[in-house]
Amino acid sequence: MAERSLFSEAYAQRRGFLQTLDTRIKLITFLFILIIISFIHSPRALWLLYGLSLVLAAVSRVPLGFFIKRVWLFVPFFSAAIVLPALLNIVTPGDPLLILVRLNTVHHWGPYAIPQEIAITRQGLWGGIVFVSRVSVSVSFVVLLTLTQRWADIFAGLRSLFVPKIFVLTLSMTYRYLFVFLRLIQDMYRGRKSRTIRSLSSAAERNWIASRIGVTYEKSVEMAEDVYRAMLSRGFQGEFRPLIRFRTTIVDHIWLVTVLCFGGILILFERGLIR
Repeated sequence: MAERSLFSEAYAQRRGFLQTLDTRIKLITFLFILIIISFIHSPRALWLLYGLSLVLAAVSRVPLGFFIKRVWLFVPFFSAAIVLPALLNIVTPGDPLLILVRLNTVHHWGPYAIPQEIAITRQGLWGGIVFVSRVSVSVSFVVLLTLTQRWADIFAGLRSLFVPKIFVLTLSMTYRYLFVFLRLIQDMYRGRKSRTIRSLSSAAERNWIASRIGVTYEKSVEMAEDVYRAMLSRGFQGEFRPLIRFRTTIVDHIWLVTVLCFGGILILFERGLIR
């Protein structure tokens, strides 16, 4: 995980288009794009935005193969549990396209009824296409943001946009010490493997995992107290003070206006006000 994180931040150091934008402008525009995505119901408009994310990845010197694989690695996990049941007439009634199961009779479970024919409906398929498209586009822009901007800059940008300091500080500390506890868990697992001659039973495996969860929790509490006392001894007063100084350029303003206008046009197109 740490290696993948460092590898991803290497893209943030490249001299691409998104890397040159001010962090605050990038956060505002990407948040605006995500809001626009939630209002769009047309797959054509959603895939137009997906194409835009690919163009932005290319001009930001992010390899398209790596970017596409990283996006579509997460999309099935986000969407499968919701889309697959929604395809069926049990959840989404409508015109049947493909009959999967034929039952002898209709089954009633309290207020719910399972029809005699369980099928994929046209309305369910359309809703699934829109949902998967929306998830894939949203994940694309989120991944694009994290690949082209260092996490330290993102935290500083959030604080400069008046996001509550306790939220930014908690998020920053969580990100930093996630790798510490990951290494702790890896060391415990390697230590157990190096001291084990033969495999343990399932019950012994569960007991060991439960005990390691307790040890990890105890160490996390101790580390949190030690870190907090160390911060107090160095003058911490509860304020997140980023060392980064942001400065906007004409390119940032052009990008902001372009994204706002493009989003407005998409909304008008979605509402049928533009043909």
